[in-house]
Amino acid sequence: MRKKRKKQMEDIDLMEELEYYQPRKKRLEIPQKYVIVAVLILLAGAAFLFSPFFAVKNIRVENSERFATSDLCERIGLNQGDNAILFNRSKAEDILRQDPYIKDARLVWEFPDTMVISLTERKVRAYVPYMGSYLYIDEEGRVLDVQNVYTEGLPLVKGLVFSGFQHGEVLQVENQESLQVMLQISQMIQKYNLTEFAVEVDVSNTSDIYATVNQVQVHLGTMDNMDQKIRTMAAVVVTIPEEDRGTLDLSDLSKPIVFQYLL
Repeated sequence: MRKKRKKQMEDIDLMEELEYYQPRKKRLEIPQKYVIVAVLILLAGAAFLFSPFFAVKNIRVENSERFATSDLCERIGLNQGDNAILFNRSKAEDILRQDPYIKDARLVWEFPDTMVISLTERKVRAYVPYMGSYLYIDEEGRVLDVQNVYTEGLPLVKGLVFSGFQHGEVLQVENQESLQVMLQISQMIQKYNLTEFAVEVDVSNTSDIYATVNQVQVHLGTMDNMDQKIRTMAAVVVTIPEEDRGTLDLSDLSKPIVFQYLL
């Protein structure tokens, strides 16, 4: 037993001795002058980054008919003198996209001192009456705005069935086919320059559509050949004095087109 313990003690002593003679790793020491140079470079870079060289001096807005430059800058907190590199362009784009009239927004920094705000805007295509007000609808059926009045130049659409709406969202109607008909006809009305007239369209029955231009009631019938019907309507109504009242049947273009006066 004593011999075994002695043997263990000798092994431990040998291991300690071997460890003592193991080569020790040297610590890598960076000369102080290199550390000083690196710090100076970082400080110089930071000073250049925050220098007036990157200050925004010019702000340009592109593809916008609705928004003033001052309005957009106020919304996103952009001012002349702001640092172009540090300004959060992604956050600014998200803020602008929250406006129903703005489909997309991009902020581009033009080196060294110009910030460009580029917009893709939604446009009002029709008005829909709702509880004494008017919903401003775009080409997708989205509610862009709600006002107590509307201006002539875009069709006033009747016959959509809905109980409510979400501002900035597509109008949810019970008669989806009527909504699609409305969107198609509103585009045709603009295509053939009928926006200078007071136009109303009734899409409550998509198989028997009626329009009113000034004081002329126009029977359009089904959506068959609707593009031709709207083009014909545009050509005829310009020949009718604004104060004249009557009816115009365009439901079947194979028949003679006759304007019937109403007394």
